Amino acid sequence: MKKTILFISFILFVVQVSAQQRNRHKKSFGRTHFEGGLTVSSDGSNHMISPSGVQYWGVGKKKQKFKFGIGARYTASIGDQSLEYITARAQLTSGQTGPGVFFSDQIPENIDTMSLNNTRIHLINVLLALRYDMDRRFGLEFNIDLAGLSFGARKTATLTYDDGKTHTSGAYPTTGNLLLVSDNDLGSLNSEFMISYLHKNRMRFKIGPVFMFNEYELVSPVNYVNDAGTFVDAKRYRNKSLQLGVGFNYVFKYYRSKQNN
Repeated sequence: MKKTILFISFILFVVQVSAQQRNRHKKSFGRTHFEGGLTVSSDGSNHMISPSGVQYWGVGKKKQKFKFGIGARYTASIGDQSLEYITARAQLTSGQTGPGVFFSDQIPENIDTMSLNNTRIHLINVLLALRYDMDRRFGLEFNIDLAGLSFGARKTATLTYDDGKTHTSGAYPTTGNLLLVSDNDLGSLNSEFMISYLHKNRMRFKIGPVFMFNEYELVSPVNYVNDAGTFVDAKRYRNKSLQLGVGFNYVFKYYRSKQNN
């Protein structure tokens, strides 16, 4: 939830700065550069490799320190059997759906858990990047997947539900991925918050936290009424993973003077 609040606040700030700059300068917006690269990350149980490519646009007439980008990212997520997946539907985890879940203090009484023999998810998503260059070398960037597709092989899942009952089923990665709000998100999504260093105007090295949603759907879910009297038809299960990521990007093309980047 804190990650989503930070994300929305950052977007509003960038939009405000953009509007101010446009009022001051006629030509305050344009392409700056295109870069592609790779991030590897891990939390000890879940490991990821994520190549991506992003086209950036700058805000401001001269230095254009604020930038946003649109691109694509492929992520391979590999986890061991220790990963725990919980009920993914916001209606069950937070008691409601829509924007209200964002501010809910309600704690669910019963959350079903699922374990897999291992995790192997491949996802291809469109991403949004928001960037601030502190100077010519150092920058901060937050990027997040918006929508896309996931695929992967069938896995054996063990579901623990309704105060200790167990159920075995096959499970596949949720096919469709979509960024919504908090637990309303669908599928598997990747996001990064990176500090970067630009070396010789082309190679950008980066390090920072990586946050990953992995999601599976049961082939044969269990439907029941829990102790609270709530009908549970949970099919989707999610693992949230905070990881340390490192990587590099290569700037393939500049559209303006290198001094602006």
